[in-house]
Amino acid sequence: MCETGKTCPNARCEDGNLLLGVKGPDGHLQRMRTALPVDGTFVETAARHGPPEARMRFASDCAEQGCDNWTGDRCRAIDRVLSFLAIDDLPLHDRRPPCPIRATCRWFSQRGDSACHACSVVIAAE
Repeated sequence: MCETGKTCPNARCEDGNLLLGVKGPDGHLQRMRTALPVDGTFVETAARHGPPEARMRFASDCAEQGCDNWTGDRCRAIDRVLSFLAIDDLPLHDRRPPCPIRATCRWFSQRGDSACHACSVVIAAE
């Protein structure tokens, strides 16, 4: 469990996690203004249509050392995402898109606005 109070924006669809958004017709994440709690019924229903993570994004407490993306002092997932994206791939806005977890988001704490803009093109980052 994360002792810094950070939230992982790339979690699995599991009971107790939060739904952050749904993949839109353009392939980009359509964020929720308020994250919705996920329960066992949601997990079961969502899994009937294939892996939920292929269509939706979830958040949980950042596991830090309990996660393969943890380097010892940061999450490598957002670093990898940003290294693969060309600037033209990022949906640039005058303002940050709405986000229900920004205040505690691990990715935002590491990479700031770049993470926010890249977040909408990530459905699942392994």
